[in-house]
Amino acid sequence: MNASSNCVLYLGTEDGLLVYRVDQSQSLKLVGRGLQGNAVRAIAVHPAQSDHAYIGCGLRGWGLYRTNDYGQQVEKVGFAEQWVWDVVHQPNDPKVIWVGTEPAMIYKSTDDGVSFTALNGIGQVPSRKSWRFFHPPFYSGHIHGIAFHPHNVQQVLAGVEQGALVYSLNGGESWQDTLAGYDLHRISYNPNNAAHVLAGAGEGLLESRDGGMTWHMVPVMKGKYVHGIAFDPFTPGRVYIYADDGDSPLYRSDDEGTVWLPVGKGLFAAKPSDNLALHPRLPDVLFYAADVTSRESIIYYSNDAGMTWSPISDRVPKVWRMKAASL
Repeated sequence: MNASSNCVLYLGTEDGLLVYRVDQSQSLKLVGRGLQGNAVRAIAVHPAQSDHAYIGCGLRGWGLYRTNDYGQQVEKVGFAEQWVWDVVHQPNDPKVIWVGTEPAMIYKSTDDGVSFTALNGIGQVPSRKSWRFFHPPFYSGHIHGIAFHPHNVQQVLAGVEQGALVYSLNGGESWQDTLAGYDLHRISYNPNNAAHVLAGAGEGLLESRDGGMTWHMVPVMKGKYVHGIAFDPFTPGRVYIYADDGDSPLYRSDDEGTVWLPVGKGLFAAKPSDNLALHPRLPDVLFYAADVTSRESIIYYSNDAGMTWSPISDRVPKVWRMKAASL
C-alpha cells in the first residue's frame, strides 16, 4: 500500500467502538474510542465523509449514536429503549438513514437523523407473529441486512433474525415477506447484476436470480451458519462470505456464486459477526477479525484476495462489526 491508499477501520466490539487508521505498512493507529460497555451491532460510515458514522448498540447495550470525528466523541441520537441491529445510508442520498431494531421494526429518517418514522407495514406481513429471538427482554426477533436495489432505491430487502425476509417495492410504504421461518442475517445485491441477490442465513447461503422474488439454497453452503456477504467492487463476479465455520470461516466465489473456494483455512471463526471488510481503494486487500478467545479478537490482513493472511493488531475486545472507509 502507498500513502494515498491509507484507510480507516471502524470496529464494533463487545466493549464499544474502536476506530483505527491503517497506513501503507499495514500498521494500525487508534484514532477513536467510545461507547465502552455497549456491544456495537451496526456501523454506517458516511460515503463521502469517513469521519462521520452512525453506530448502533444492541443485546448488551442500547440505542443509536453518531460521531463526526472518527469516534473521538460520540453523541446519542435515540432508540434508548431498543436494540439497534442495523443502520445504513440510502445510496442515492446519505441524509436518508434506515435503522433496523429489536423489537422488530425498520425506521427511516429523511433529515440525517433528526427525526425517524416507523415503517409500520413491517408489522402487517403474514409471518410477523412467528418472529422470535432467544434473548430477553424482547424475544421478538430483530431486523438487519437492509439492502437496496443498485438501480432503484424504492426496492428494499431486509433480513429478520429469526423469522423471514421482508421486502418493499415502494421505499418502505408497504411490505411483503418471503422465506418465512428462516433465520435471516445479511442480504446483498450483486452490484453488477441486480437480478442476483445473496442472503446469509442460519441454514446456509440462499440465492435469488430474479431480484429476490424466489430463492434457493446454495448446495455447498447448506447447513453452514452464514452471516456476512461482500461483493467485490473491483472484480465483477467475485463475492466473499463469512460463515461461523471451524473448517474455513471465509469463502470466495469468482463466478457469481457457482463455485466457492475456502479462503480462511487456519483462521478462527467469530460467531455471528460481520467481520470481513474490503479495502475501499485497493483490489484484493481484505481485513478480517478472528476470535482468539470468546472475548478477544485479532485483526488479520490479506493482499491476495484471501489466499494468505497476516495478523496486524494486538488483541481487542471481541469484534461484531467491521467497516473500512477511505480517508
